Amino acid sequence: MVKTLYLMRHGRTRFNEQKRIQGACDSPLTDEGISQAKAAAAYFEAHQLVFDEVYSSTQERACDTAELASGRTDYIRLKGLKEQDFGAFEGQQEYLNPPLQGDIGYGHYFVTYGGESYMDVRLRMDQTIRGVLDQTKAETILMVSHGAAMAQFSRHVIENFPKVRMTNCGILKFNYDGTDFDLLAVIDPLNHKIIYQKE
Repeated sequence: MVKTLYLMRHGRTRFNEQKRIQGACDSPLTDEGISQAKAAAAYFEAHQLVFDEVYSSTQERACDTAELASGRTDYIRLKGLKEQDFGAFEGQQEYLNPPLQGDIGYGHYFVTYGGESYMDVRLRMDQTIRGVLDQTKAETILMVSHGAAMAQFSRHVIENFPKVRMTNCGILKFNYDGTDFDLLAVIDPLNHKIIYQKE
């Protein structure tokens, strides 16, 4: 059975506004972030999307987004969907981040400071998402996660992943056949735009 996964980033947070590094640490959704999650809900309703199951990272910003976007409280929280841990850089200003290293993000940089490497995140996300999809009988699933974690997962399972930036509440739509992930679309639900669509 082919399953459809909607993998969505959380709404805008206080640390997003303050341009702080936000991985393992957390901050609440702002009013704008709440509005974004509600706009995602409106997008789902307009496209008659009903999710058989909803999952979220254990972090508050993702949980709140999942509830607002899906209208449900019976979602399942999974630590494996959490954001990359940036170690001692958590909560610091974003200008302290090292340069990105192409498709591997920050590489192994944060390991020295008690954080996760890009491969740690890829394997964690892959194991978590496949674990759910392989066991569930649900056909249409929403998972709410985080920007860096989603980027690492996508580059792990998709060759030549399109050069797109995940906005708050941005969505990656995949099909999963039990072995491979197929990226169907990158969606901006706030503006009802398809940023990328498979030909």
